[in-house]
Amino acid sequence: MFNISFHRESCNRRDFITAAGVLVVGGALSCSRREQIPSEQAHNQILQIPTTPIIMRVRIGKTRNPSGCTINGDQISRTARGWELSQVSKVLLETTNRGVAWINTGSHTFSISEKTNRFTGKISLHPREDISTHAFDVVAHVPMESYLPGVIAGELFSHWHPNTFAAQAVAARSYASAQHLQRKTSSHFDVTDGPSSQVFLGDVTLEVAHRAVLETRGVVLTWKNTIVPAYYSSCCGGLAATAVDAISNSPTHNIDPLLGRAGKDVCTSLAVHKWTIERSHRHLRKRLTKWANTTTDHPLKQLRSIQSITPAQINKHGRPTTLQVVDRKNTVHIIDASRFVRAANTTYPTLPSPNPRLWSSNLIATRVGATVELKGYGMGHGVGLCQYGSQILAGKNKSWESILFRYYPNVALDTIKT
Repeated sequence: MFNISFHRESCNRRDFITAAGVLVVGGALSCSRREQIPSEQAHNQILQIPTTPIIMRVRIGKTRNPSGCTINGDQISRTARGWELSQVSKVLLETTNRGVAWINTGSHTFSISEKTNRFTGKISLHPREDISTHAFDVVAHVPMESYLPGVIAGELFSHWHPNTFAAQAVAARSYASAQHLQRKTSSHFDVTDGPSSQVFLGDVTLEVAHRAVLETRGVVLTWKNTIVPAYYSSCCGGLAATAVDAISNSPTHNIDPLLGRAGKDVCTSLAVHKWTIERSHRHLRKRLTKWANTTTDHPLKQLRSIQSITPAQINKHGRPTTLQVVDRKNTVHIIDASRFVRAANTTYPTLPSPNPRLWSSNLIATRVGATVELKGYGMGHGVGLCQYGSQILAGKNKSWESILFRYYPNVALDTIKT
């Protein structure tokens, strides 16, 4: 048994569930500029269906300070001399010639700040000398089918329908498989255990989660014999986003299953599908200009006031892809909708915390005195499966297969080795 503890630099999605009662994202975020879409052949080469079982590499934490982390009460830190342990007798580290330290396969209990989880697999510690001599990442190596219950138990409420859990299991397995295939030769981890990827709670006892993984064992979403990176979000707000617009212009995103379904989604019958918040005009404007100053020649650098925010362009489903920010001189500033949300939610030491947070890019806003009132729809990026919509459909006795076919157009079901 290994007990790992260190300070986490940002809250995880489970914290967000507790605070807001909703789930936000299921998928990686990208701040990069849109790129030219490569050929279909390049897409096929990246995400070919794997022929061997997948071991997921989950970054369960990162330490960036000299205190390092603790394993079963032993302090482990990284210095210019290498790994240092307070009591070598309790923890055996096997170090490679690249400085990576391994802890053997077993049942591990780890604590991250106030969170304590358990998982079965290996642990690797990866030096991050590109950051500092003290920095390193902690990565759990877990077989796919052992990994998934801890994902869907964190993504859904425990009382939700079994078919919602089964659909989520397939989407999570497909997303994780795609991340593994894309990153296996370029990174020391495939996913994180938080909002930038998908939640991982470690070993869980939630029966409905285990049943869903067992019922769908090895099932993934495919398109033209390649794995679909099956993004999902808490609530699409009624209108689907495309992965090309909301995530990035990657070769894996310009495919039918990620271009969105037509029409209004069933989630619009729920109060959670829309929201209204107020932000300080001064702080929102400063946050946007600070963010713009980190990019090259962004028009928001010159933003001096905010009078209104409305859609500038929409996708074929009616969801905004770019927003126009109008100042008091009626000057129009155009910004990518997903980047606007990212900018508005970015934390800066010189500004108050960005609360309440913006939940999606499907929004409009107007100036009201010293505040900006923002009205939006949905929670998350809106690509792929809508978790609240799935729950409604499952409650109407829709099968998990039909739920997936609804949210990922023209998709097929295939099975990978487990």
